[in-house]
Amino acid sequence: MADSIILLEERKEVTTFLLDEGTITATTVTTPTGETPGYEYAGTKIKVDDVVTLSVNSDIGKPTVKKFTGAEGEIILGIAVNDPVTMTGGKRKTAILVLGHLFRLKLASGISNIAVNNRIALTSTGAIKSDEGEYIAMHPVTSSDDYKYIEVFRPYDIGTTGST
Repeated sequence: MADSIILLEERKEVTTFLLDEGTITATTVTTPTGETPGYEYAGTKIKVDDVVTLSVNSDIGKPTVKKFTGAEGEIILGIAVNDPVTMTGGKRKTAILVLGHLFRLKLASGISNIAVNNRIALTSTGAIKSDEGEYIAMHPVTSSDDYKYIEVFRPYDIGTTGST
């Protein structure tokens, strides 16, 4: 049987992501009216309408985003559309309007050391790491022989600005 590329799933345009807002610095929040249970974080908290990008802290099955800063190499993933919810243990999550498409692709055999934000391209044997790829890795994969799939983001327009 010849190898073929099969689209396994395409996700909704609004989906939930974990938030990377830095480490928890306090478990009691002090407000002008007193102290309340809650969490404070070392990084910038994400709120409604913030633009987000993929975080290097993403993992398989746990896509994570952080606030977009415009730093070199950052790619806009989407926009936070609701107030983040704090889960048990202090991690927060929110719904993100994704400015592109999310896919789960089968990796070619022998691919290793894929990092978050690496470019991914499709070949006749499956998805591979490539600087020319149109997909963005959403989580790390140490070896495609151990984990055969990768979740990727395809922005609506990954071309260069000014091109027609």
